Amino acid sequence: MKKIFIILSCVALIACMTVMAFATGTTTVTPSDWSSVIDAITAQISVSTIVTVLAGLVTAGIGFVFLWWGVRKAISSLMSAFKKGRVSI
Repeated sequence: MKKIFIILSCVALIACMTVMAFATGTTTVTPSDWSSVIDAITAQISVSTIVTVLAGLVTAGIGFVFLWWGVRKAISSLMSAFKKGRVSI
């Protein structure tokens, strides 16, 4: 199965390179071509958006840290209860 995948990958790569080699006409990308994309991105992103996203990430990160800590504490308490025969917090 791996050999077939490798062969098909090589054939696809060669086909892509052949298409690129025999492509006719050249297109030059200029900064004015990107101006509409840059305008659309800058219209959507602002400082308040970035701060909101960062605040959400920090809040989620704190939640995951407490969740991780709680799960570890619960597992260690459970394992201790099985090993020692008594429950402690």
